[in-house]
Amino acid sequence: MAKKSPQDAIAAPLALEADLRIGAAPALRDTLLAALNAGAAVQLDGNAVAQVDTAALQVLAAFSRDARAASVPVAWLGASDTLRRGVTVLGLDALIELPAPAGVN
Repeated sequence: MAKKSPQDAIAAPLALEADLRIGAAPALRDTLLAALNAGAAVQLDGNAVAQVDTAALQVLAAFSRDARAASVPVAWLGASDTLRRGVTVLGLDALIELPAPAGVN
């Protein structure tokens, strides 16, 4: 049987908080760093995000960059319209790579 690498393993999905503003950025950073250090593929669920600001988006962007550099796969299970708008306004679409909205191929 083939041995799985840590990147082949998938951790439980991380559900992002509804309020992802500057006050939540340190906890978000800590959570994402722990997931990255585990070395397993990371699944993020951004469906509940109702408020987001630049600080939290910077944390998500840095995490995405670091995950890519470490060859740790990141998959999004979904993203709220608020999260999508924030990512787009800051021009982070290529870095954060949110999934297409439901119903869009």
